[in-house]
Amino acid sequence: MDPVTISVAMGVANSAFNAIKSGFAAARDIEQMSGDIGRWMGAVSDIDNAEKQAKNPPLFGKLFKAGSIEEAALAAYAAKKKLEEQRYELKMFLNLTHGPQAYDELLQMEGQIRKDRQRTVYKQQQLRRQVGEGIAWIFLVLVVSGFMLLVASIWFKKAHAKGKIYNAPKDYTRQQKINNGTITQPVMTTCRLKVQKVFKDKMACVYVGAQKTYELEFTDIHIGCPRKYKCKLNPNGKEPSIDQVMESLRSIAK
Repeated sequence: MDPVTISVAMGVANSAFNAIKSGFAAARDIEQMSGDIGRWMGAVSDIDNAEKQAKNPPLFGKLFKAGSIEEAALAAYAAKKKLEEQRYELKMFLNLTHGPQAYDELLQMEGQIRKDRQRTVYKQQQLRRQVGEGIAWIFLVLVVSGFMLLVASIWFKKAHAKGKIYNAPKDYTRQQKINNGTITQPVMTTCRLKVQKVFKDKMACVYVGAQKTYELEFTDIHIGCPRKYKCKLNPNGKEPSIDQVMESLRSIAK
């Protein structure tokens, strides 16, 4: 029960108590004032229940509504002090007008009202409070879980990005790639000039190397064909035919 509700209950108690005082002043019977007495006792019971709740709040309230609980406890304490004064006045009125037995009967009536409100009002309030607290805890768990998943996702993306950077292949030099086997260095052989053909200002140079390695190179006539050079080993290659050589020269000369 929040401070506003306690204030409302105290307003009901004050209104009912003023009506009871007016009834005593007008010499009305207790039966005629039973409605006002019942309202006053109901308000007293509500404030007592509020004080019990403030003294024993649920865990969720302790964690997130500590200030509101303390405020409600102070409001309930102040209201109970005021109600004690009213109870004393009511007891004096009854003793003077109806005798001590009337107040005892009033206490029995108050006890029954408290039991009825516990069974109907407070039990339902407790159930609603428990349901609300359960929903609040579920919501809190979902929010915390969502936040943790978000943090984990961000951390994973950053770690993955760093992993890509750290694990990226290094830009090795050609010699380093040859040494670590990334690039296989070709086997070279010495190719020697076997035949050369001339067509206009172009020359076709046919070379042969180890294991029937054949190479065909073209050059300008003023440069000529080198007698030999290092070429890539290509075992069991096909020797270029003279017709292919001449046809290639004609294509170059066009």
